[in-house]
Amino acid sequence: MTVKELSSAGRLLDRRYFLSDSATALGSIALASLLSDDHLLASDRSEIAIDPAHPFAPRLPHFTGKAKNVVVIFCAGAVSQLETWDYKPELIRWDDKPLPGGPAVTFQGPAGNLARPQYPFRQRGQTGKWVSDLIPHLAELTDEIAFVHSLTSKSNTHGPAENFLSTGFVLDGFP
Repeated sequence: MTVKELSSAGRLLDRRYFLSDSATALGSIALASLLSDDHLLASDRSEIAIDPAHPFAPRLPHFTGKAKNVVVIFCAGAVSQLETWDYKPELIRWDDKPLPGGPAVTFQGPAGNLARPQYPFRQRGQTGKWVSDLIPHLAELTDEIAFVHSLTSKSNTHGPAENFLSTGFVLDGFP
């Protein structure tokens, strides 16, 4: 891989990527227009009450929330989610094998092989959520916990990924 292929700026300046992205954007706009004409979109645009003078003003929710409080637990350096409640059965199959898809770009030396979870997982509670035996007491509360598995990051290095989680920026020096 070249530096141009790895950098997002290199991809953005490439004519092929520009034309591909432009075609995708125009196709999306056309599809939205067709769906809007047939009234097949989720809601009418007139229902969105955003004041252009105050676009970031609080808006009414779609429904009344049931939660009174939310506790976000973020422990830098804590045990991996892959050892607690992010069950990935494919890791067992891929144990001690290199990450598929080509060489990983790292800033801390060569990437190691994949490793299976060190503790067995079992389904817990009425929801059947897979939770590790590492945390048996917390596993009893799985029906009371909201698990978010959709987070992504622009970095696989912990420090920059933590910055991104807290500030929205990978690099230091931003609020």
